[in-house]
Amino acid sequence: MGEMVALLIGEVAQRAGVSAPTIRYYEEIGLLGKPLRSSTGYRRYSESSVEQVRFIRKAQALGFSLDEIGEILKLSRSGETPCSHVRSLGHQHLAAVEQRIRQLHHFRDQLAEEVARWDAQDTAVTCGGLCQFIADAEPGVMNDGASLQPKTSRPQRRRRGVTGQ
Repeated sequence: MGEMVALLIGEVAQRAGVSAPTIRYYEEIGLLGKPLRSSTGYRRYSESSVEQVRFIRKAQALGFSLDEIGEILKLSRSGETPCSHVRSLGHQHLAAVEQRIRQLHHFRDQLAEEVARWDAQDTAVTCGGLCQFIADAEPGVMNDGASLQPKTSRPQRRRRGVTGQ
């Protein structure tokens, strides 16, 4: 675990820029090793724990899932160099992002066409309870747009109620 500095969970959280519940969650799912305990039961962390939490947060910021981060840490802890695995995952993530960008460009073009059609129509369009703009929209916008809506809810994590903050 590295040189023992005996940091409390709040100190690790502050240095790493996360909350104490996040650190406990990382421990629970195996991303962070179980810390030593003081005679009074307080978790006592080393400076390397701070670096591990920072690593996890940086990996998340690069788009790696907690499962993928777990794989990377497992490789590292077993003495293997995880960089080729990280590079492979990075290429997969990049391809997915590029695909998403292509989808968004296509959707933007379709939506721009619809909005231009709406702008060309009389602004006093009578709606019978539902907006005619949407009711008259081209099917391509509905099909492509439905899957490209911004997500309003986050994907379910392994445990409810704990955020990555």
